[in-house]
Amino acid sequence: MMRLKHKFLNLSLKNKLIIAFSCLNIVPLFTIAGVLSWLYLESNRNMILDVVVENNNQIVKNIDTSLNPLLRLSMSPVQNRDIFRIMGKDYDESAYPLLEREQDFDKVNGLIRNNMHLYTDLIDSVIVYQSKNGIIIGRSNIEYMDHRYFEREFRDEPFVRQILDKQGLYVPIGIHPEKLMSYDHAPVVSIGRAIMDPYTKESLGLIMLNISVEKLKTLWSDIHFTENTRFYLIDEQHNIIYSQHPEEIGQAADSAIGEDFASVIGEGRTTGEHQDMYFVSSISDVSNWRAITIIPKTEMFSYIYLTLKITTISLIVLLALSILIAIFIATSITRPLAVLERKMKLVSQGNLDVSMDIRYGEAGKISKTVDHMLRDIRGLIRRIYEEEKEKRHLEMLALQSQIKPHFIYNTLNVIKWMAKLQGASGIEEALSSFSSVIKFTVKTESDYVTIQEEAEFIRSYTDILSLRYLNKFDVSFDIDPQVREFYTLKFLLQPLVENAVFHGFDGIDYKGKLTISIAREANYVIMIVADNGKGVRDDEREQFESRAEADKINPIGMKNIRKRLELNYGQDYGLTIASREPCGTVATIKIPVLTSIPNESAGERYETDHRR
Repeated sequence: MMRLKHKFLNLSLKNKLIIAFSCLNIVPLFTIAGVLSWLYLESNRNMILDVVVENNNQIVKNIDTSLNPLLRLSMSPVQNRDIFRIMGKDYDESAYPLLEREQDFDKVNGLIRNNMHLYTDLIDSVIVYQSKNGIIIGRSNIEYMDHRYFEREFRDEPFVRQILDKQGLYVPIGIHPEKLMSYDHAPVVSIGRAIMDPYTKESLGLIMLNISVEKLKTLWSDIHFTENTRFYLIDEQHNIIYSQHPEEIGQAADSAIGEDFASVIGEGRTTGEHQDMYFVSSISDVSNWRAITIIPKTEMFSYIYLTLKITTISLIVLLALSILIAIFIATSITRPLAVLERKMKLVSQGNLDVSMDIRYGEAGKISKTVDHMLRDIRGLIRRIYEEEKEKRHLEMLALQSQIKPHFIYNTLNVIKWMAKLQGASGIEEALSSFSSVIKFTVKTESDYVTIQEEAEFIRSYTDILSLRYLNKFDVSFDIDPQVREFYTLKFLLQPLVENAVFHGFDGIDYKGKLTISIAREANYVIMIVADNGKGVRDDEREQFESRAEADKINPIGMKNIRKRLELNYGQDYGLTIASREPCGTVATIKIPVLTSIPNESAGERYETDHRR
């Protein structure tokens, strides 16, 4: 035994599948053939009866299986909070009873339409009745209702009384005419349940789910074991729910079947022999309905020989087909897996340009997923490379914009002290501002500074510009003290101030006003540079944003600013410019709240402090 086990385990997947499929087909087929032969030789009569019993049992199981969801659906008015509230509502106490009834009617009908009719096709119609107001608050057929029947007869119907008497237990209702919502009083069977208040035990109303006989028939196949085999479905009141003869539906069973009916209605499932007939009866555990099959004795054995002949031929054909199908399925499974394994070996060796060419089956889905993954990996590698390359280029531009020689800064300090000693205060202030700009520019410890430092740099820078343009403009700062210690990239505001002064105030005949505002909004820091200059026409906007004057301290254009913001903070942050001639220009920068200098490793985005 162990040797056979080892041999089987060492077989290829293809051979294992062929053996497994063959065994799963050959064993059942030979078993069925042997059992049928033994039944034919030993108990032909019992075989047919067993088949009939099984068919009856299956019909009953189908009925029970189909009714069980309806039992759960009948609990919807209790389980649904809105519908349960409607069931206990007294519309006489409402300010607008008709409007409220209409709204509640639509709400309950929505439950019936969406939660019941879409849940199962077996339901023909649904009625939800509210006791407190004596009204129908929901029904599936909104186009027709027999109001006269409802007002005079409905509440006195035996099945309505039976449902209410059960106090919340489900009630299967046998064959009866649907008079409330049917023009022709079509015969139906129903599942009903009283809706009870679980706290007060008060009856709030009831729900009825009706099933037409035609829909109920779809739960089984109308099998004729012999030419004159008869099948009946009998309700709990011994009335016929279904018969092959439509005129018998609704009649008492003993009038259609005869006096022998009384002998086959015992408890549980029974098989009986009466005169020239075999009776097979099966009872439903859910509804207490009975499935009864009646077979004439004279016709019972005529099918035995035909069945055996057809079975033998079918077994041979199925056996041959099963072996062919086993080979085909095994091959179709193992071949794509072998190809996939070979391709994945190439990927593991570092070849990311491998293309998976499997397009069908589960292996095809895996192949498409791997193709997509490899494509994303290749794209990610290219994107990281390009981003790092561009970021380094922008950093180089930023570094090139700095005036690095420290002796310039030292020389300016000497000249400043000479001007102070000689009493030239204007020259001293100009040199002091210019020294501050140079000192900020040559600072290379990090690309990040505090907003306080950036603001002081801009203040010194605008002082120099004001001297250069002979006080042609005024500058005002509005900086929220809360943001002064937050960090930002260097040189974000300077290009905006440059463009405001050089472009916005160029050629104006009034005194310019430049406003710099910095404040926190939620988890963002908003920087605004606004001027009252001449603004920008739409056809000048592209030139304006890429403009770089030769005499600027920092020639980084606004496109460069946008790219730095995107690379360092992501696409959720950036620069926006609103300008209209002659109303001035407003430039807005949106950055995250940074309470410390972030990690500046390649490709890494900065995290904001969301807890502040």
